[in-house]
Amino acid sequence: MFIYQLALKSILHRKLSFILSIASIALSVILIFGVERIRNQVHESFSNTISGTDLIVGARTGNVSLLLSSVFHIGYASQNVSYKTFKEISGYPQVAWSIPLSLGDSHKGHPVLGTHEDYFTHFQYGNKQSLQALKGQLCLHHMGAVLGSKVAKELGYQVGDEIIVTHGMGEVSLVEHDQDPFTVSAILVPTGTPVDQTIHVSIDAMGAIHQHFYNTGSEDKNDPLASVISNLEDTEITCNHHNHTCNHRHYHHNEIEDNDSPKSLTAFMLGLNNRTEILSLQRSLNTYKDEPLTAIMPVVTLHELWRVVKPIEKALLLISFLVLIVTFAGMLTTIKSGLNERRREMAILRSVGAKPKHIFRLILLETVAITFIGIIVGITILTIVLLITKPIIADQLGIIIDIQAFTFSELLMLVLILFGGVLMGIWPAYQSYKKSLADGLMVKH
Repeated sequence: MFIYQLALKSILHRKLSFILSIASIALSVILIFGVERIRNQVHESFSNTISGTDLIVGARTGNVSLLLSSVFHIGYASQNVSYKTFKEISGYPQVAWSIPLSLGDSHKGHPVLGTHEDYFTHFQYGNKQSLQALKGQLCLHHMGAVLGSKVAKELGYQVGDEIIVTHGMGEVSLVEHDQDPFTVSAILVPTGTPVDQTIHVSIDAMGAIHQHFYNTGSEDKNDPLASVISNLEDTEITCNHHNHTCNHRHYHHNEIEDNDSPKSLTAFMLGLNNRTEILSLQRSLNTYKDEPLTAIMPVVTLHELWRVVKPIEKALLLISFLVLIVTFAGMLTTIKSGLNERRREMAILRSVGAKPKHIFRLILLETVAITFIGIIVGITILTIVLLITKPIIADQLGIIIDIQAFTFSELLMLVLILFGGVLMGIWPAYQSYKKSLADGLMVKH
């Protein structure tokens, strides 16, 4: 028991070096666990970019290519799938819901996604989380636009502002649909997914403005958009999404179905009544006779895509362990240099009856205490920092960091750090154990 009391008094006597050693361990723990938490959250956010969707269907292409174009809005689909095929497959008895996706337009570098209002009901991310409105109401009414959080932040838009859609996906506006501006109807809560970078509009409105664009030389009486607008005057529709209700004027359904629905889509999402039928429906769609299709399971394809970027994850992990090794090396140097100053102290302890094993245990106990307290301090500081910066990281980087219990890999790291601290103390403790009484009393300066 006296060893513990002696270790405590020894630590208090050398408070400065003790605090510096703890700070060194704490900073390493903050860096290691900070990188690990962010790495895990990026992986989880990536894997949960889309959830609850059973199949994504597009024209014949590669699995990853279809996922990138339809979910991440990266690149272009080599071909489109016909709207007729979408309607036919949507009517299959296995299909519970379907969401059309039409890409090809943009606004100041941000993709514009044409879809139906069912998108806000059925699209899910993370742990089956639904999209929520931060401001406004989730309704794709006539010429209404629902903005992702990063779009609104970067461009400074508010509900009620007008935006002009540009034909094409580039940042440079070559051809603008400036005669048919959209009005911001809602801004979404940050999700940490490509939704944050996307502008959502009605697929029927998108079809209408393209018809209008390709008929700019005709008279108003032949303007298909004008004919749609004329039907809006006496049409009012109520929509409900996640307890948000909005009343607005909308397209006349028959006019949209016949005239303004697009001829083709980039892709479409499917949710099935029974998930056991996913594989059979996927095979059926991949051998669809009317046109060549590719049907993918997004969860499986996301894991395929993650393998491409996994070397970056390993590099981050390697950096963390290199930092830990440097920290232990510094800790060993500090303890080793401190032993030369404590040789007389060790000799006095031996002279009053302390055995070599007591000296060994004293040095080792101090090392373990420094490591353990450094771990506790580091984890505490990291938790406080994450709690403070969580909304900032979500807003600036789109990474949603959950403050949760330690994962198995993190607990393994804690044990490894503590074990490393013990190892760093064994050598100095062994040297103190071997020092003779005469060597301690005859210290040369």
